[in-house]
Amino acid sequence: MKTIKKILAATDFSDRATRALKYAVSLAQETEAKLYILHAYRVPSATTGTPYPMTGLYVDTVAIQEQVVKEVKESFEEMENIHLKYKKIQYEFIDRLAFPEEAIEEVIEEQNIDLVVMGNRGDSSLEKLLGSTTTHMMRRTTCPILTIPEEAIFTKVDTILLATDYQRANRPEAFQGLLSLADTFHAQIDVLHIVPSNEKLGADKLSAGNSLDRILRPIPHTYHHQEEENVLEGLQVYLEKHQEIGILAMMPRNHSVWDQLTKGSISKQVVFEADRPVLIFHGHR
Repeated sequence: MKTIKKILAATDFSDRATRALKYAVSLAQETEAKLYILHAYRVPSATTGTPYPMTGLYVDTVAIQEQVVKEVKESFEEMENIHLKYKKIQYEFIDRLAFPEEAIEEVIEEQNIDLVVMGNRGDSSLEKLLGSTTTHMMRRTTCPILTIPEEAIFTKVDTILLATDYQRANRPEAFQGLLSLADTFHAQIDVLHIVPSNEKLGADKLSAGNSLDRILRPIPHTYHHQEEENVLEGLQVYLEKHQEIGILAMMPRNHSVWDQLTKGSISKQVVFEADRPVLIFHGHR
């Protein structure tokens, strides 16, 4: 089983990102992984006007980049003194003049990152729940992303819930982040399949279930089925009943849970607040 050796924490120096960083630091200690801490910034030009995403509002030109770099360095030093100085982990700061999405993708590729940790916003719609950068990364990267809610505190995880639609997973290696987290915490994986009351498991889903069972074999796991017309409502009800679940894991795919999460007025259909870390990974291309 592949272990988590390199963790990337993307930060904008906000309180939300700092809470996610603290979680990433504790996770790096638990896994003995190296932690990479990334901040991406943009410098304004005559056409763009303001920097992106957040290093203050600037209206000048050439000297601005030096000022931005200086501020980033100072923020890294403050972060180091407060959150990293006495932690027994390897870590490295990275700053990039780029859009956050581009910088994260570059570092994932360059450093062969095993897991990305980012903060979420705790809102009802997924775009606000996870933030535009995180949502963008969830669509584009195959690297597992662990999103951390604002109030989350790093604690031992006994159970990880894997929400699945039993579609064919043709990339067993994509599950390594899930298996590694479960192994790190000595946690079991509960597999949850939510279906409308009139839907039965067909041969294709049974086959996918057998494949999933082989993938999960190294970790203790159980299977659960719940009838619910609305997948997200069913998931929310299940999480409310099972407070022992420490991490929710999901495999987004087209025309399934992912569509329900990212398209339409889902915030009007269901109030879905992530009150525990959510692991997003892609089990298929």
